[in-house]
Amino acid sequence: MFNINVNRKLISIKLSFFLHLGCLGPIIGFLPTIAKQLGYSITTYGIIMTFISIIKMVMSPLSGIIVDIFRVKKTLFFTMTLLLCVVLFFFMFVPKVPLEEIGVEMKCESEIILIVRAETVQQNRHNTSMFDEENNDELITCKLTCQNTKSCDHQINKSTNQSDFSDYWMTTTNNDIENINGRSRIDVTLKLKDMEQTESSYVFHLLSVQMNGTEIPLTCQCRLKTFCHISACSNEDIMRIATVPTYRGNVLNLYQFWIFFLTMSALFTCIAIVKTLQNSLCLDLLEDKPEDFGKQKCWGSLGWGSFSIFIGWLVDWFSINKKEKEYSPVFYSCILLEICNLFVINKRLKVIETKKTEGKWKSIYGMFTKHYVIIFYIWVISISLLHSIITHFLFWYMEDLVSANNDNSQRAWLKTLQGLAQGIQCFGGEIPFFFWSGWIIRKMGHINCMAIAIGAMAIRMYLYTVIWNPAWIIAIELLNGVSYALGASVKMSYAKIMSPEDSTNTVIGILVLFDGIGESLGSLLGGFLFGSYGGVWSFRFFAYSSAMLCFLNILSNRFGLTKDLKNYDFVAVPMTENNQKNDDVDIEI
Repeated sequence: MFNINVNRKLISIKLSFFLHLGCLGPIIGFLPTIAKQLGYSITTYGIIMTFISIIKMVMSPLSGIIVDIFRVKKTLFFTMTLLLCVVLFFFMFVPKVPLEEIGVEMKCESEIILIVRAETVQQNRHNTSMFDEENNDELITCKLTCQNTKSCDHQINKSTNQSDFSDYWMTTTNNDIENINGRSRIDVTLKLKDMEQTESSYVFHLLSVQMNGTEIPLTCQCRLKTFCHISACSNEDIMRIATVPTYRGNVLNLYQFWIFFLTMSALFTCIAIVKTLQNSLCLDLLEDKPEDFGKQKCWGSLGWGSFSIFIGWLVDWFSINKKEKEYSPVFYSCILLEICNLFVINKRLKVIETKKTEGKWKSIYGMFTKHYVIIFYIWVISISLLHSIITHFLFWYMEDLVSANNDNSQRAWLKTLQGLAQGIQCFGGEIPFFFWSGWIIRKMGHINCMAIAIGAMAIRMYLYTVIWNPAWIIAIELLNGVSYALGASVKMSYAKIMSPEDSTNTVIGILVLFDGIGESLGSLLGGFLFGSYGGVWSFRFFAYSSAMLCFLNILSNRFGLTKDLKNYDFVAVPMTENNQKNDDVDIEI
């Protein structure tokens, strides 16, 4: 009844995609939150990924050139996959940066206030409170450890001889029996209803202050300021915002940073080279049907989505009753999958080595003299930039939404939710569009598909900014099929068609180089915007930018600046009797 034809020579590349992208799904998806847990800010992470992208820009075309010249595709593919396993193992031992608590500032002027300066204030753009306001009239007690202050700024008013907070503080801190290394212990009480929120801090008006069990008046005769750490508090929300670990110094002076940076560099070097060679191998096996690239890549999406969901659940399960997330399941699963991939590469994968061709570089140079090729690579940079914003900052944004909602149940199973988001990206978006991308490209053409992909990216990013519950991101990720899967299929098939004879590896390496340019710009710009203006404003900015790029793409199509290509467009010479093409190949349009 059903006639199913299986191309046996493509089974091995399907399995390799499944295993390799099944490994990369959890590690790339959770990498921003791993960096956050290690103590790096979103701006620092963005800068790191900018330099990592530059490294990828160099290594990807270099690997393509090497295999085109020396014909060592299988050896290099196997070696870099093995090295990837080694790097993943050592990643588990990357140390944290030395963290310090944000702390609070206590001021006494006309009254005594506590000021908590927290990064989460700036990131909360949804007008939602970071606190549970159901019990805002409840009396909250907190224990502080404050630096001793031996002088006041200046006198305010000395209308009475009655002692106040400044008098008691100045005379007792040096003799305080609770004094610890130049610090004093203070007990305070407050209510959430008396709190004020500014753009960069929370201000708590204190109801009472005690030192050594003695109640102290809440007035000051001179201005007093000291810095404190909250050692205990009856309100968990106050503890969370006042004890967020962060590093305020220059990370370049830390050996922990350089270990992290070098490990990241090695990781993404391996990923870039493996990706370049894997795509090239797939296109070689497809021969004259490059538009069917998506049918093979959808198996990678199957692995990416399946293991993202499963490993996300494992991370949450292993993190129960722990203060921080336990990411070891991510690394162990990646190593296991890549070991299986090594077996496929060594035993099952058929590799077609390219032949040396005279005049290859002249052909590649001629390709870049065509205006529609230049526009194509501008589109590659744009779509890569926008996709990198989602890859590097979406999960960070989801964590900010959970913090803004103050939902402990969401916080406990956030990794599962993030894994589900990646699963929907793949099962609901990528797999169907990868599978049908060949048919879509044949019906609509490469050029129209480029405009559709970047337009879908605009809609996707804008929708991120109008939700308040991160669970809605699962539904939005259905657009990943149009914005990413269709775009990736267009990139690879267009690059294959326009490649000069026996230069596919080099052209794909150059394609990955332009991908790296876009990712580098996206990491740098995204890190700055998300760190300075928060997730909502940043995603909306990129949504409007995507819409503008889509409009420009449609205009360039309308005025004939772009061109759809067919498989025969670059065939400039006839076949010989031995079914070999003439070595003297140039581009003919």
